Amino acid sequence: MQTTMSRAEARDADAMVRSFCEAFADDPGLAWIWPDRADRIARLPFFFEPIVGGTMLQGLALRSEASDAVSLWRQPGRIHPEPHEMAPWHTAMARAFSAGAERSQLMGATLRAHQPADFDWWYLQFIGVRPAAQGTGLGGAIVRSGLALAQAAGMPVYVEVMNPDNFGYYRHVGFQVIDEFDIPDGGPHVWGMLWGQP
Repeated sequence: MQTTMSRAEARDADAMVRSFCEAFADDPGLAWIWPDRADRIARLPFFFEPIVGGTMLQGLALRSEASDAVSLWRQPGRIHPEPHEMAPWHTAMARAFSAGAERSQLMGATLRAHQPADFDWWYLQFIGVRPAAQGTGLGGAIVRSGLALAQAAGMPVYVEVMNPDNFGYYRHVGFQVIDEFDIPDGGPHVWGMLWGQP
C-alpha cells in the first residue's frame, strides 16, 4: 500500500469531499446533527465542500495518491473559518444546514469554549479514510505526515475525538487527553487531545 502523502490542490477537492462523505457517514458528531442517516448522507457533500475548499486556501489539506485517505489541518490565526472564507460556498452551506443548524452552532460553540486558549497549536480538523481503504495503514500514514509538518514548525497539535473507536489510535500515536466534555442536549462525548508540547 502506497503511503506517500501530498498536499492537495484545487483539482483534488471533489475526490477529497467524496472520501470525507464516505468516512463520516456514521460519525457520532454528524449523526447527532442529522440523526436520519439517509438525510445525513444527502447533506454531507454540501457540508464538506466548503470545509475542504476553505482549508485548501487557509490551511493544509493532505491526501494519499487516490484520495482514499484525506486530512485537513488549520494553523494559528486561521483555526476558525472567517465569514469571508465561507462566502464562496454560501449555497452549499445553506443546503447542508437547512436542517441541523441549531445543533451545529451549539456543537461549534461548545468545542470553541474547550479549545486551548493559552498557547498556539495546529488543529487536526478532519481526517477520513474511505471504508474500502480502512485497515491498510493509510490513516496512520496521513496523520503522521501532518504531525511531522507540525513538529517541523515547532507546534503541538490539538484534535477533538468524538468516535470512541478512534480514541485508542490517537493515544497510540502520542496524543494525550487534556479535556473531556459532552456536547449539551444529548450530544456526543468529546475527548480534547493534544500531541506535542505547548
